[in-house]
Amino acid sequence: MMKIIGLALAMGVWTIIALFLKGIDIPIPSSYIALIITTNAIFAFFSIFVQRLVVTLYEVNVFEETKSIPGFFFKYIAIITSGVNYYVQNVLNRLPFIVNKLASVLFFVFLIVAGFSMMSIFN
Repeated sequence: MMKIIGLALAMGVWTIIALFLKGIDIPIPSSYIALIITTNAIFAFFSIFVQRLVVTLYEVNVFEETKSIPGFFFKYIAIITSGVNYYVQNVLNRLPFIVNKLASVLFFVFLIVAGFSMMSIFN
C-alpha cells in the first residue's frame, strides 16, 4: 500500500511540475517526456564531473530497501529524473577515463539536442 501511495505522490508532483510547461504550449503528456529529458540532461552534466556521486545517489535512492512513504516517493522521483542517465553512466564507467569523459559530454549534448528539438515541435 505504501508503494502505491509513494507512486501516486510522485506522479502527482510530476504532473504539477509538468503543468507549468503548458505556458509554453507543450501539452501534458508530452511535457512528461520533456521533463524527463531535461532532468536527465542535468544529471548527465553533473556526471561529467562527479560520475560516481551521481551513480551512487541513484543507487541509494532506488536499490536500497525502503519501508516508508517518503522513501518510495524519492525512489520513484529518482527513477523518473535520472533513470536513463544512470544506465548510460553505468556503461560509460567501464571505459577508459578520456573516452569516458568524451562519451559523457556527447551524451549530455545528445540530451540537450533531443530536448530542444522536442520542444521546438510545439512552438
